[in-house]
Amino acid sequence: MRLLRHLDCLAACLRLRSLALLVLLPVLVSACSQVGLAYRNLDWLVPWRLNDYLSLDSTQQAWLKPRVQQHLTWHCSQELPRYLDWLNETQRLVSGPAPSAEHLLARFADVDAAIKRLTVEVTPTAIELLKGLNDSQVEALYAAMDEDNVEDRQDFLEPDLATQHRERAERLEDRLRNWLGRLNAEQQARVTTWAEGLGEQNRYWLENRALWQDAFRQAMAQRDQPDFGERLTHLLQNREAYYSDDYRAAYPRSRAALASLFSDLLAQATDAQRERLGHRLRDLQRDLAAQVCSSAEA
Repeated sequence: MRLLRHLDCLAACLRLRSLALLVLLPVLVSACSQVGLAYRNLDWLVPWRLNDYLSLDSTQQAWLKPRVQQHLTWHCSQELPRYLDWLNETQRLVSGPAPSAEHLLARFADVDAAIKRLTVEVTPTAIELLKGLNDSQVEALYAAMDEDNVEDRQDFLEPDLATQHRERAERLEDRLRNWLGRLNAEQQARVTTWAEGLGEQNRYWLENRALWQDAFRQAMAQRDQPDFGERLTHLLQNREAYYSDDYRAAYPRSRAALASLFSDLLAQATDAQRERLGHRLRDLQRDLAAQVCSSAEA
């Protein structure tokens, strides 16, 4: 689902699932009508969202502020131009005949690479921030993570499997509506087939996240040790090493299924849907191009 998350209005939502991603917000700037406003305010949005997980003291906040700005400056100069290239290629791809699943998987890989570059960029800041937390702050972090886990289990795992499938299809249709408009009957049926085909993906996802969080807690318990930076770097930059067996097997299948779904949906798209998609992509490209210029001047 990373392609949709990259293109959806995540800059307005800003609800992340772990502290490891809290300083990765720039990569989530996306296709909101207010994308420029969101991007220009990331320097205060990032610390604000951190406060949902941590109560940083004034010294920590003062330390973090210039580092957030450094990351944003790097992102403006290095990453936004890549996004423009990605959008240009994506627009070219979807403007012709329906792209193959293989072509779309390549688009997914580009997004993965962007997330990886951003993770590498912010890892030193994450290490120093987490190393400096006191015990009370760490307990507050764990409590916030536990609260998220409970809510997600209630929302995504406690419903019976048929309900999970239906709600998965509904969530995707809601996201797609921003890009294609209302889906036709053939497209709706295809989304339903995709949602059912993922089976117990919700369970795999939540169990896998629990494994990563367990490893994270073990590292945090030894944050005063010399190898803490090395351990956290591995946790942040090599998340695949912490995949459960079920998730490791399901992940490539789910990506292939999503690429196949998108290929089929575009093949089934009406002229009006294609026009809407092209318009949205052009708008996003224009907004991000403006940010490259204004951010470089900042």
